[in-house]
Amino acid sequence: MVTAIKEEFYKFNHERVSLYGLLFLLAVMAYGALTGKMNKTDLIYGYDAVEWIPIIIIAVASAFFAMEYTNNTIIMLLYKNSNRLRIYLAKFFIIFLYAIFLAIAAVLLTFLLSLVFVPGKYHWTAIIHGHSIIGDLLINMGATLLYCFFINGLSFMLIMLVKVNAIVICIGLFLGYIGASISVALMEIFPSAINIIKWNPLSMIFISQQLTRSSLTATSHLSNIQLIIATVMYGIVFGTIGYFVFKHRRV
Repeated sequence: MVTAIKEEFYKFNHERVSLYGLLFLLAVMAYGALTGKMNKTDLIYGYDAVEWIPIIIIAVASAFFAMEYTNNTIIMLLYKNSNRLRIYLAKFFIIFLYAIFLAIAAVLLTFLLSLVFVPGKYHWTAIIHGHSIIGDLLINMGATLLYCFFINGLSFMLIMLVKVNAIVICIGLFLGYIGASISVALMEIFPSAINIIKWNPLSMIFISQQLTRSSLTATSHLSNIQLIIATVMYGIVFGTIGYFVFKHRRV
């Protein structure tokens, strides 16, 4: 397994898509800082990094897997390592590791942007409404990583099913922009079925903000613990489906 991870890390490290993802994150955060109100909310959400990191992950994850088939390297990969589960898990691990890297980069850039645009205006350890700014930022980034686990499983499943990277990216953008709105709309249209609808996968997007905004529980109708468990479980289910499709997919 360690050898498989090293091989996948080498390939990922030499793919430009990983660099593009990082540069895109830095660009959208800088844009958020330039156009935002420079208040506490901007800081605790990392200048919208909590929204953009999952979108970057679904694009990078699908591209990382799709390139094996596009470049026909999947044949050599399977020839060298017939254990498809090992290959699948190694790729999954590398993408999640990349998500952690992006989250760390987002935290560091949030500090830098705050020093540039609002120097001395906010004290990171100051308690505001019962929470410190640094505490809320770290919690939101941690929640974003949980959502990235979900997104990772989803993107791997989708790229195995639809086999078109562009479609997977479009689905990621769809989830990022209107997924939560559709979930809320469904619960408003069918109030008698809220206890069932609230568990739909579109509701998982709330995790990136709800852990520091208790008011969102009235919108998602899920407690923090329920949201965390459901997000992880969906990630496992989607990832498992993706693996079984990959296992039986012809090359």
